[in-house]
Amino acid sequence: MPDATPDTVLEATGARARLARVYAEALLALAEQGNAADAVGAELHTTATDVVGRNPDVAAFLDNPAITPKAKLPVLGAAFGGSSDLFKKFLHVLAEGNRLGLLRDVDAAYQGIRDRQAGRVRVRVRSAVPLTDAQQTALTGTLKQTLNKEPILNVRVEPELLGGLIVQVGDRVYDTSVRTRLESLRNHLMASSSHGA
Repeated sequence: MPDATPDTVLEATGARARLARVYAEALLALAEQGNAADAVGAELHTTATDVVGRNPDVAAFLDNPAITPKAKLPVLGAAFGGSSDLFKKFLHVLAEGNRLGLLRDVDAAYQGIRDRQAGRVRVRVRSAVPLTDAQQTALTGTLKQTLNKEPILNVRVEPELLGGLIVQVGDRVYDTSVRTRLESLRNHLMASSSHGA
């Protein structure tokens, strides 16, 4: 199953998230009827991340309300001619409702629903250095025991952390980075010196 983009999940809030979830649930229901939930989910994720997420011009075109659905449909047909019929129909429904700008939010909602069904949880891990296979396996095991779910790690290297990890599961953040510990120590020392003055 592909990784959902964490930033996309965080961006989808309020009414936009509710609307995206409605589309995601409808698409998933149709995909499940044809035993194609994973295949359609992969098409959606690839389109949302590789096509829209990495190409601002494509995102702007799809989200532009000044361009009519009639003008967008031939472009979609040419770009997604090899996609499944269900996914092409879904894109047409979004285009006709001027909702193509929701594609990344629909992807996040779809992947979230599939994760819950399968007992999976997405975990964002930021590390100062690349984690070895053994470290990732150990972290996965610890998280699985703690969360009682199958963790799907999305690891990103951020050298500015200096050492340690920042692990984010939904709204919960576990920060063991050296940078944070140094900042905490500095704040403590500054507070102590101001009290002693």
